[in-house]
Amino acid sequence: MADHPFLFGAQYYRAPTPEPECWDADLRRMAELGFADVKLWAQWRWSHRRPDQFQFDDLHRLMDLAHANGLRVTLNTIFDVAPIWLYDAYPDAKQVTCTGAVVEPYAVGHRQIGGHPGPCYSHPGALRERVCFMQAAVKALRGHPALTMWDVWNEPEQSFQARRPSMSTLVCYCSHCARSFRQWLAEKYGSIDELNRVWGRCYDTFGQAEMPRETSTLVDFVDWRLFHLDVMADEARWRIEMVKELDPERTAYLHVVPNTMSVVSAVTCVDDFAMAEPCDVFAATMNGSPDFTVQVVSAARGKQVYNVESHVNFGSIRTHQRILGLDDLRRDLLPQVGLGVRGFLFWQYRAETLGAEAPAWGLVATDGSDRPVTRAARDFWAALRPHTDGLLACPPPEAAIGVWKSRRNEVFHFATDQSLDPLAQAVSAYVDALYWQSIPFRFVSESMLEAGDLAGLKLLILPQPTYLSQSEADALDRWVRDGGVLLTEPHLAAYSATSGRHARRLPGCGLAECWGIREADTTAAQHLRLQQSAGGALAGAMTDDERKALQSAAPAGGRFVPFRFGDGGMAWGADRFACLEGDELAVWARFADGSPAIVSQQVDQGTALYAATNLGAGAQHDAAGLCSTVAWAAMAAEIGPTMDADPDADGTVHADLLCHGGRARYAVLVSRADRPQSVRIQSPAPARGLFSGMQLGTGPATVQLPAGFADLFEFEG
Repeated sequence: MADHPFLFGAQYYRAPTPEPECWDADLRRMAELGFADVKLWAQWRWSHRRPDQFQFDDLHRLMDLAHANGLRVTLNTIFDVAPIWLYDAYPDAKQVTCTGAVVEPYAVGHRQIGGHPGPCYSHPGALRERVCFMQAAVKALRGHPALTMWDVWNEPEQSFQARRPSMSTLVCYCSHCARSFRQWLAEKYGSIDELNRVWGRCYDTFGQAEMPRETSTLVDFVDWRLFHLDVMADEARWRIEMVKELDPERTAYLHVVPNTMSVVSAVTCVDDFAMAEPCDVFAATMNGSPDFTVQVVSAARGKQVYNVESHVNFGSIRTHQRILGLDDLRRDLLPQVGLGVRGFLFWQYRAETLGAEAPAWGLVATDGSDRPVTRAARDFWAALRPHTDGLLACPPPEAAIGVWKSRRNEVFHFATDQSLDPLAQAVSAYVDALYWQSIPFRFVSESMLEAGDLAGLKLLILPQPTYLSQSEADALDRWVRDGGVLLTEPHLAAYSATSGRHARRLPGCGLAECWGIREADTTAAQHLRLQQSAGGALAGAMTDDERKALQSAAPAGGRFVPFRFGDGGMAWGADRFACLEGDELAVWARFADGSPAIVSQQVDQGTALYAATNLGAGAQHDAAGLCSTVAWAAMAAEIGPTMDADPDADGTVHADLLCHGGRARYAVLVSRADRPQSVRIQSPAPARGLFSGMQLGTGPATVQLPAGFADLFEFEG
């Protein structure tokens, strides 16, 4: 990790703003503020205005100014602004929606120069032109002494208008995608008979395979979106490899909007794990949410992580920026440091003057003068900078808990619900429950599970794990038998990605027989007559026939289902209900009617904890109940918090311990309470807060934390 610097600075140039008359003063002021880094955009349309003409004079001048002021430069290549001439040369390169509508190039607030969202990624001619521009940009700019990094892709996705998944806007359905998809299917399935078996079709050739235009056949729709994910991963790979070939001395990476399913998702073609694989470092656009940070750090898998578009300073013509001070930056940036982020670039340095993003986003005002956030950024960096070498030597906290996030399962849930909100909310609930108990965790992808790549994990959590492959199920069984503790929600492997069929017994893929746990019967929570809260469940995803049948049945239930642990503690499940049976099951929690809510089964050296209802979704009714459930599962796996914090803090305090060479070097302490509170902290050594000056002694001690407290502590010695 020490091979790459700790970044601190700002995005500066998205042509045509800021204008040239601002450049000299702005870059000089960035250096005066102590900033180390500046990012500049190399935009396809702006710099490649004719097929045989490239112009990079603006970037050369900006890099000269950056070098004169001691600033390191990152160049970000931007391809979702296609040149005007591209569509004259390749009129069939435009993206096509599910409904057959052609996506005409247009200008949008964040791409003022037009050409958005760019051509279809499967169009061979458009690909050749992207390769041509990338080669020209790298060759023209690689020799500059200020240049240190290439960011080859800004927020990968297929197109902005399809960011929130909807069948009406999903792309791309052009003839080139159809041809490439059929080739992808041939490589995946090997024979048309195998494709017919899994999809339930009777094709004669792969050339007859249709592109799915609705989701209810499930498996073909999952394949369709996985194909697009692979196309995006291939795009990322050639861009990174080209930089490594033509400019091997510079760092090459890309940055994503983290896939939390609430902003971008696998349905709209983001696979953070695949995107991170070819990168030297990995980066993202994000704020201080643990959902964002854990996602990116998990996908990086040990590579250095940056936040290269901090959006803490957001705004628009309608909603001007907040007035931010040092405390605001501490609350946003320090939690990211605690989880492993080692550098920040703000979006952006000078406030925008063009379009709906004006007059916002700036660390300085539209005229270049300081704002409160200017001084806050300067003071934050002045305090942090002396410790960057120490922080670079400290990896993220080691995680003994994994939360499974499968791109296949994600797409499957969109196919069944027409929304990712239920799954996204469930995963986010687990993130909150673990983060605010200071228990380190990381996400585990489907490919990691299939490969048995679970080293260091003692507990694995499976939220709504409906769609698994046989390889995943087999790896899961081996891991549990070797001593792992599994906490799974119901209907595990109910639908097989391998056979293309719903299981005849649950859990599926043979796990019912392997573990001696059976879902004897299942139903929706709406049908239950247990005491529960009011509230709808999946009405929006139901067919008209289902909705009419549900009304005629007059169910007494709602979405949420209460259950109690043996010690009397209460928690809630949601949406799903399973009647669990098995030999020698230990019942850890029961519903109001006495039926098992969570059972425990010993499987060789490990333990399977099987829930009869969706625990993560239940947190929408009672978050404290999920915290108790997660803490109980962690104790069963002999896992504790990284730094003990007083449980009386009510889930409002988080601590990260950063170590190097077996010794505690730093700690990040964060409070989300809206009032001052007393918290008892177990510190491994004396420490001092870099911003607050607060002192921690060795061992347990009670400290007074102001509302919204955040600080980085350095341990003595």
